[in-house]
Amino acid sequence: MAMINLDKILQAKFGFKTFKTGQKEILTALLAKQSTLAILPTGGGKTLIYQMMGAVRDGLVIIVTPLLSLMQDQVARLNYLGEKNVIALNSTLTFENKKNVLKHLKQYHFLFISPEMLNQEQVQISLKQVPINLMVIDEVHTMVTWGQDFRPDYLALPAIHKQLDQPQLLLLTATATPSMITAIIENFRSVPEKWFVYQQPVDRPNIFLHTEQLPNELEKKQRLKDLLQTTSGPGVVYFTSRKLATSMAEWLTNETGQRVVAYHAGMSTMARYRVQQQFMQGEIDVITATSAFGMGIDKENIRFVIHYHLSNDLSNYLQEIGRAGRDGQQSAAILLYVPGDESIQFNLIDQTIPDSYAIKSYVEQSEVTILNPEQIRLLDFYKSNQLTTIEISRIFDNRRRIRQNNLLSMINYAKSDGQLRHQISDYFGNETDGLSQTDESVGVTDWHSKELHLERKEDGKHQLKVLNWSKQLKKLFNLQ
Repeated sequence: MAMINLDKILQAKFGFKTFKTGQKEILTALLAKQSTLAILPTGGGKTLIYQMMGAVRDGLVIIVTPLLSLMQDQVARLNYLGEKNVIALNSTLTFENKKNVLKHLKQYHFLFISPEMLNQEQVQISLKQVPINLMVIDEVHTMVTWGQDFRPDYLALPAIHKQLDQPQLLLLTATATPSMITAIIENFRSVPEKWFVYQQPVDRPNIFLHTEQLPNELEKKQRLKDLLQTTSGPGVVYFTSRKLATSMAEWLTNETGQRVVAYHAGMSTMARYRVQQQFMQGEIDVITATSAFGMGIDKENIRFVIHYHLSNDLSNYLQEIGRAGRDGQQSAAILLYVPGDESIQFNLIDQTIPDSYAIKSYVEQSEVTILNPEQIRLLDFYKSNQLTTIEISRIFDNRRRIRQNNLLSMINYAKSDGQLRHQISDYFGNETDGLSQTDESVGVTDWHSKELHLERKEDGKHQLKVLNWSKQLKKLFNLQ
């Protein structure tokens, strides 16, 4: 095979003069036919890697991605770059459209698909009829964080990969602990060649880490208002509750005069898409969001990420704060904590992971039990693999312990009186020598937005401007 000039292709097709750290090393490994696990920070240029592979090699690039909004965003980006042979195969397509896509797969260069859709037999049959360049699993950490107790189709990905005659793999994520890396690779144990694993340090020096412990909910709410009034944006505030994210958006808009809008999974696809685009275009100052917001949002100038509630572990926390400062400029990650906040996450673990009694009642059909659809699909998955009630209960008990232990690391971070960067780096198995103590602070009195050049300049009240939808689409796809 002739030598490929990656730098020349990068500039000619994508308009970049140089690669970001790690991109070229990963591409070199892929071109050498190595299956690869790449752990790059948010904003580290993961999508360019598989786009480049599509540019330098024939065949279909399959990108497995967890969220519908991610698919649509990536399709739009590739369309903007001039790639027309790209499609998202998902639930928005009619039956006829889906059938047509599967019939003409050979004409596509990139296929975005969810694990659930990929797990359909007809989809796999169709994919076996076309040459596959690369199978990409984006946000691959979700295999071990979501699969066992939320989205069972993630557990089927290794078997699907084998069913598709083991195309070359590219696994992408922004966060993975040493144990997660081991678990991910172990899932694909049938891959014959040695893996290439690339991991960048998780520390982002331009993101100032800050935590505050407050005595009660009332003072935390007031503190959030103060932070928005004194810290320059754009920004994102994370909540655990959809209801609170919505009510706080209205309250903060009224109290601060800023354009604050909620985003959560309970909103329609069109409503979420509209909020995303308004935020991208600077028509919204602050998003109050649940964890549904963030994956695939490529806004470079987010100046702060505030957590009103705890994330469920440090991996998710790092994912969420990593949305700040993607332009390399000074930004901040602020965690507000009231003693007892952790009860919300402990309750969520109990709600999402069924106990032994519920498992036994459903699997053996001995009694009627109330389970949510995700739990039923998960139990059906384990039943279809001939696992016994005891074996299924053991899996869930183990998963509960793992999630509780991971949450304890998040709680320790929230309660810490310092060494924030050390805690995060140590959690991900990174070296802690040389980490700056000046890039973090603990306590209300130690937060100085002015010293970080993040002080908000008062510019009067804004009115949220809702663009005409046709104009918005033209703007989005650069048609005007």
